[in-house]
Amino acid sequence: MKKFLALFMVLWTLAVPALAEQRVFDEANLLSASTENRLEQAISDVASAYQFDVVIATVPHTNNRETKYFAADFYDYGSFGYNSTHDGILLLIVSSTRQYYILNTGIAEQIFSDSVLYDIEDDVVPYLRQNNYDAATLQFVAQVQSRLQLHTPLGRANALFPFLLAFGLIAALVTTLIFKAQMKTVRRQTSASRYIRQGSFQLNRMQDIYLYTTQSRVRIETSSGGGDNGGGGGGGFTGSSGTHHSGHGGGF
Repeated sequence: MKKFLALFMVLWTLAVPALAEQRVFDEANLLSASTENRLEQAISDVASAYQFDVVIATVPHTNNRETKYFAADFYDYGSFGYNSTHDGILLLIVSSTRQYYILNTGIAEQIFSDSVLYDIEDDVVPYLRQNNYDAATLQFVAQVQSRLQLHTPLGRANALFPFLLAFGLIAALVTTLIFKAQMKTVRRQTSASRYIRQGSFQLNRMQDIYLYTTQSRVRIETSSGGGDNGGGGGGGFTGSSGTHHSGHGGGF
């Protein structure tokens, strides 16, 4: 089995130049030809816009290797990823064991945290359970593109626009109220002293009357002692190539 895996990796490395532009590898024959074309086009668009790699791989088995390590070697020895940090993400689907794994590398470890991966899985895994692999993979790429958009200057500006609009409306309202208050010429008086003729009023009795008590409470925040898990894999792991990865997977 080890000899087979070594041979697979050697052949894979030799094939990389010819497959330099390919990013969808349907070795388990789970995807339709039209979906493969749509995925390749969508992934190409992501790469052009964000300098970020997206890889889809379906395999019949992992040669009894743990899914995450198989995914890491598939990504690393395929020479995927952008920049010196090999920025990119991979979705691996294993048909025989009905397992999947989402692998983060480089900047993806910051963008696709555990919580983000869980959100993506909520949209992708139901399709996997229905054996609708076309929809699952297309949804995966769409979710990746959506998350990447939030990490560009234009994407962040679009996300902040509703908050900026609300802030502008509130500021305008406050300014209007201030100008309106300044235009009032009549002021409410707290006593009638201005309307009493001097020497005409004598106070014979004074009495204190209790009306009510106002109580204010301030919440004191305490540290929970927890930390940011981050990285999509609780610290991640290192593949056989020496590259650091993180991610998450499971059965479907």
